[in-house]
Amino acid sequence: MNILLINDLSLQLVAMDFSKSPPNTPTNGGPTKTSRALAIIHLAAHDAYAQVTKKFTPKIKSIPPLPAGLDNKEETGAIALLGAGFRAATLLYPDAKDFIAQEAAKLGKSNEAAFKYGEQVAEAWIKQRAADGSQLPQLDSLFNQEPGRHRPDPQSPGQQALGRTWGQVVPFALTNVETDAPLGVPPALNSSEYAEAFCEVIEDGRDNLPEEDPEKAVIGLFWAYDGANKIGVPPRLYNQVVRAITGFKELAHEKQIRILTAANVAMADAGIAAWLWKYRYDVWRPVVGIREADAGWGPTGKGDNNNGTEGDPFWLPLGAPNSNPMSRPANNSTPGFPAYPSGHATFGAACFETVAALLDKKPEDVKVNFVSDELNGITTDNTGTTRPKYNLSFNLRKAIEDNNISRIYLGVHWRFDADGGEKVGKAIAKKVASLYR
Repeated sequence: MNILLINDLSLQLVAMDFSKSPPNTPTNGGPTKTSRALAIIHLAAHDAYAQVTKKFTPKIKSIPPLPAGLDNKEETGAIALLGAGFRAATLLYPDAKDFIAQEAAKLGKSNEAAFKYGEQVAEAWIKQRAADGSQLPQLDSLFNQEPGRHRPDPQSPGQQALGRTWGQVVPFALTNVETDAPLGVPPALNSSEYAEAFCEVIEDGRDNLPEEDPEKAVIGLFWAYDGANKIGVPPRLYNQVVRAITGFKELAHEKQIRILTAANVAMADAGIAAWLWKYRYDVWRPVVGIREADAGWGPTGKGDNNNGTEGDPFWLPLGAPNSNPMSRPANNSTPGFPAYPSGHATFGAACFETVAALLDKKPEDVKVNFVSDELNGITTDNTGTTRPKYNLSFNLRKAIEDNNISRIYLGVHWRFDADGGEKVGKAIAKKVASLYR
């Protein structure tokens, strides 16, 4: 079905975008810009199909008028959908325009008027989102030296902060992030909740986890997708999981369109919401917090003033995996933005709760069989060793839980980051699902 072609194209573009040479030069950098791009591509496809077939209402504020003589058949709407998806993809990933054109040429254009109409819808979406805040600078080095505040990974001393302004981007479905997707303050550094989270990650997230507890390390790797070469970022992963849901391909085309569009809208708003809260609270990552927990360590020497924590100035996390490195050996890393809430947890809960709701099921009743690109028998680790293939069956409730805890096992998040992200993601899902029923 045509929406699957557009979704597949989108996911290929994400992987390609994070596989450029020189590395770390994606057009839509980070999960933030990627989720925005995926939402626009799917919304353009959704609206072109909706306007032609009249099966549901377009989401754009002002949609181009239909050309005279264009019928409202399913086949016509499906071609308009293709035109919209390919055009939006080309505008959002201009470096890949030749690849996109080649993919479009494979399909032919049996209805030129419908295809061109879809292109007009895509252009209208790009215009509508042109000044949505995504054009603001996304990298800076404005770090606070006080205990508890986010600073660069010591293994990447030149690391910049990504997405400080992303919380200012206009949401796609939310009316107001603070009221529609609220988040409480993180636990104080001297609290027992912080100490409990500290003690968990110092043991379960350190770099020797594969030797100490391989099962936990596998969960960390399976859900990673930390911008690695040939893999990309979490929104790509969660789209792949949705595509792997048992029975998804048997759904009617219009149902697939609604689900994939809603999932990507939810994730786009999850990125906006998570990054607003991340920079509101500016919480340090475990790799900084653990190494500077005790008095005398860190730029101020204050420590975290918590009797329940015992620092380790040499502690390193298992880290976000530097899979398929373009040069090796390569360090794993800690993402370059604050910890609270977890982006993975926010994206995952927003996506999976939305999809379950639109399937009229609880997440625990939605079954999936899936092979992660991190463990597909092809991807290599940071030393160049090929990881084995791992085929896993689970339900979406288990997906949310493992996706959350995977960040603790990689040593890049605290438990309260995961809990906060799930809370925000669920609020977003409730809003988005109500708009796409």
